[in-house]
Amino acid sequence: MTRFLNLLRRLNDNAWFWLLLAVAVGLFSTGRWTVAVAAWLAPLFLLRFTRLQRPLPGYLLATISSYLLLIVTWWGLQPLPLPIFLGMFAVTAPIGALPYLFDRLLTPRLRTRDGRSAFISTLIFPLAVTAIEFVSMTGSPLGSFGATAYSQYGNLILLQLLAVGGMWLVSFVIHWFAAVVNWAWDQGFAWPSVRRGLAVYAVAMLAVAIFGIVRLATAPTPAVTTPIAGFTAQSLVLEELIPLYEQDITAFRRETQAIHATYLAQSEAQAAAGARILLWPEGAGIGVAEDVAALVATGQALAQRTGAYLAMPTFTFFPGEERVPENRLLIAAPDGAIVFNHIKFGGNEIEGTLRGDGILQTVTTPYGVLSGVICWDTDFPAAMQQLGRAGVDILLSPARDWEEISPLHGQMSAFRAIENGVTVIRQADQGWSVVTDPFGRTLASMDHFTDAARLLTASVPTAGVWTLYPVIGDAFGWLTVVGFLALALWAVVAGRRRSQASAAPTSHSLQPGL
Repeated sequence: MTRFLNLLRRLNDNAWFWLLLAVAVGLFSTGRWTVAVAAWLAPLFLLRFTRLQRPLPGYLLATISSYLLLIVTWWGLQPLPLPIFLGMFAVTAPIGALPYLFDRLLTPRLRTRDGRSAFISTLIFPLAVTAIEFVSMTGSPLGSFGATAYSQYGNLILLQLLAVGGMWLVSFVIHWFAAVVNWAWDQGFAWPSVRRGLAVYAVAMLAVAIFGIVRLATAPTPAVTTPIAGFTAQSLVLEELIPLYEQDITAFRRETQAIHATYLAQSEAQAAAGARILLWPEGAGIGVAEDVAALVATGQALAQRTGAYLAMPTFTFFPGEERVPENRLLIAAPDGAIVFNHIKFGGNEIEGTLRGDGILQTVTTPYGVLSGVICWDTDFPAAMQQLGRAGVDILLSPARDWEEISPLHGQMSAFRAIENGVTVIRQADQGWSVVTDPFGRTLASMDHFTDAARLLTASVPTAGVWTLYPVIGDAFGWLTVVGFLALALWAVVAGRRRSQASAAPTSHSLQPGL
């Protein structure tokens, strides 16, 4: 037992042990092999490491380890050329490691009168992490890929916080855990010293749990539902279609016309089976302008004939014209009219398509208020807030992925459902298709790589639920920015006052001799 205790003491003070543990756990905290609990533990161990190091060396080592982890865990998950992929993380890793530097520099400055770390110092790290994540991802052309909150997919109790403060509130809660544990650790877990702080943290976490449990338990049973069908009638092999377009336009048209016929035939069959909303995956209506127009016209007639709403994602080329391709989502109503026309606005720089304006459209139907976006659009939480503000009930999200990003990318769409109180129907080509209700619960799912039918069917609620997040927007994200700056300033001022007080000479009163 003595040897074991001595080993624990040596490990406790061995900074390299905690760095290795942080790296090992970090492999499962984001990207390809995400495990929810790892996202809580990795920052805890890395924070332990940086607190045992001098500020600058600790920051540099945290940056290097984060950079290597990001490359390994996100390899193949982003459709970027290698130099851009490596360069992107060369920028994001140093930025992402800054909270560890801030914690190391500022936390020691906030102490109580008896010299112990003040509990309020535990807010420095989570505020810094959340503020940096919020600012960097809100302005990123890649959207919210890699956000901490996505690691918690399936933890429905915690994820109900999305309806209040969005992903930033979830990120704060996760990183506050790391700071609180390290705060207690620095004080040797001495109960008299940590009990009040742990009590505050326990009450806060209990409130989070109660909120999530109650919100799920009181979720209303849908009064009305409607049958929907999403399907990938024929997967697009762009590696073959794009060269064909460039080299043999006649063969390209013949191939894409056959794809269109397949989708129209399956739409007819699913409508006959009772589906009232039909959704194809992104790019299903690929072709030159003339053929896409013919497909849309036939789709309009089909919708009118079957009485269904037909959502047709198209990808239009304009040969012989100085126009970039257009990635659109069109919806034909039962009267045959096109009542929805959305242009994709996410990831256009990568795919080389016309960029949409980011303004979401809506259409009122007997099955609730519908809206739609295309794949990457769903990864921009700030833009998706329009759903909740407009009272949207059902969001259609056609997508096209690849095996490495599946099911991660599909899981991200569930976050928009909880944030905005909508049902999300995501139909993916070469990816994970899913129907998620306004509380994040999966109503149906389909894996393109294991389901031969590639058919997604469900009865979905026709009414959404009210959430706070679209009302206040990213107020919590901005609050973390202001909160961190205010707390950092306080820490700097408090540290200087303490240094000045300790440096001041002790004064003695002089008594005249008798």
